[in-house]
Amino acid sequence: MLRALIIDDDPVTKRFLAEILAPFAACELAANGREGLDAFAQALRAGTPYDVIFIDVMMPAMDGHQALEAMRHLEHEQHVGPADAAKVIMVSAADDSRNVYRAFFQGQALSFLPKPFTSDAVLAELRKFDIIDQPALQRSTA
Repeated sequence: MLRALIIDDDPVTKRFLAEILAPFAACELAANGREGLDAFAQALRAGTPYDVIFIDVMMPAMDGHQALEAMRHLEHEQHVGPADAAKVIMVSAADDSRNVYRAFFQGQALSFLPKPFTSDAVLAELRKFDIIDQPALQRSTA
C-alpha cells in the first residue's frame, strides 16, 4: 500500500482526498505547511518517504509553496535524486498563473489541481504519473 500525505487547512478537502486515496494509500493528514513539513522530514529521516503528497497553496503558519520549497531543500540535503523526489500534487482555489508557475518551476510539483476537483480528476492525475495503476481496460492494447 502507498503512503500519502495530505496537507490542507480545510478539513473537508482533507477528508475528501483521504476517501479517494483510501483504496490505494495509507493517508497522513496535516493542517498546515509547518505540520506537513514536519511529517515529511520525519518520514524522510526514517527512510519511509511518502509516495504522493497533496499540498494546498493557501494555508496559515506556512503556505504550500513554502512547505514544498522546504521539502525540496531537505531532499537536497539528504541527497535524494530527482527520480526519488517526492511526487507532489498542488491543490488550490487560487489557480492563477503565478501560483501554477511557482508550483511547477520553483517547487517542481508534478501537477496542479484547481479546487473544486472531482474524485475522477484526482485519480486521473495519479494514473497519469503512474502513482496508481491504470484500470485493466485502459492498459490493454489491441
